Amino acid sequence: MIGLLMLVSLKDHVSIFRSFVFALLLLLWVLGALLLTTILSILWLWNNEAIPKPLGNIVGFSIPFFYPMMVILGKGLKIDKTTIRRAYTLINNKLVMATKYRFKGKDILILTPHCLQKSHCPHKITHDVDNCKKCGLCSVDKLLDLRDQYGVHFRVVTGGTLARKLILESRPKAIVAIACERDLVGGLMDIKKLPILAIINKRPEGPCVNTHVDLDEVEKAIKHFIKE
Repeated sequence: MIGLLMLVSLKDHVSIFRSFVFALLLLLWVLGALLLTTILSILWLWNNEAIPKPLGNIVGFSIPFFYPMMVILGKGLKIDKTTIRRAYTLINNKLVMATKYRFKGKDILILTPHCLQKSHCPHKITHDVDNCKKCGLCSVDKLLDLRDQYGVHFRVVTGGTLARKLILESRPKAIVAIACERDLVGGLMDIKKLPILAIINKRPEGPCVNTHVDLDEVEKAIKHFIKE
């Protein structure tokens, strides 16, 4: 009787083990298929101005999913996080630029960090961008010109928490985000339901102080969202 019970128990364990192995193999197959499809979709995206919507959806879903693995792999290959983050933003922008939009200016939000303003400037603009005196020493005055020209919204924030709060309150349909690679990737991971064109700032004096932005890139992003 004891031997019979042991035999039944052993069969149960074998059955459970087989089920586990099957589930593991199935998961690996699905992940492999998803990874291969993602790579092929990115190659398609890189070589074409448009991408079929199903492939675009796959890229949009899988890139955030695989991002932690990319960071771990990059660490092993001695690729710094900034390079990986930059690649992430480039793929995101390619995907957004491959999609057509017909938004109005009022539906678009330009979001920038406060380090875009000169650190010694006494006219703080984090609560009201119109406090800017347009001296021309930073990029803020030109961003205000773009705001007025295209009728978009323009806000300056001091961190990711305030940025998320502002987005929830203002409810834009598209965002032009200006920041460093780390903050841009964090925002892209948090805000997944809105199209975001991520523009990496220029940091001639180091991070978080007196940064600049390519205004042509900003205008190109705005025109992409509202082009006729």
